[in-house]
Amino acid sequence: MTSFNILIIFTIYLGFILFLSHGFEVIQPQNRTINPDKSALVSCEHTAQVSSVEDVRLYSISQAGTRSMLCQKGMKDCKNIAMYPVNANKYIFIILDVGKEAMNMLYECEFTVKKDDLDYTNNGSPTRLLSGQKESKGVYPYGPRIPPPAQPHLFRWILTCLLAVMIIYSCVITLFYCRLRRSSRDPENSLYVVMRNGPLTRNPDHGIYSG
Repeated sequence: MTSFNILIIFTIYLGFILFLSHGFEVIQPQNRTINPDKSALVSCEHTAQVSSVEDVRLYSISQAGTRSMLCQKGMKDCKNIAMYPVNANKYIFIILDVGKEAMNMLYECEFTVKKDDLDYTNNGSPTRLLSGQKESKGVYPYGPRIPPPAQPHLFRWILTCLLAVMIIYSCVITLFYCRLRRSSRDPENSLYVVMRNGPLTRNPDHGIYSG
């Protein structure tokens, strides 16, 4: 395995980490009870660490699975829908004049946020309207707060450990391969010493004695 393969693995690792770090959740109540004045309130909240929201939408989903946008940030003619921003992370949609058809719909929140000059969009789990029934437990002022699941964090740690092991393994294999190549080239570059069997011959000129 060459250094190029290590670079590819490291790039994939960074890509997964960046993808997971920029992910966010959209929180909305599982169900909401219709008020006596035939209105219903759906809260939409996101967990992204941003100071502003690029876009927020409320969709209706029919029993056949058809999605229709009811209201959007900046939209002035939302039919029977009123939208109020609570803060940068939370918006409230008030559905007015809820009839039988509206009760058969599911309502889904969608947020688009910008981080590092990139847009990220995510949707929540649809909210169902109930007629005079009690809502699920754990209700806070605008619906039940659903704690974010710990699975993405667990998946991130598992992925980090696996990729770290792969990188270490790749480094070890590359180091072993380089040493093997170096050792195979050593005999070609080594110097050979010629061994002589007899003594060196002296220069005849130095063997003459003057009388």
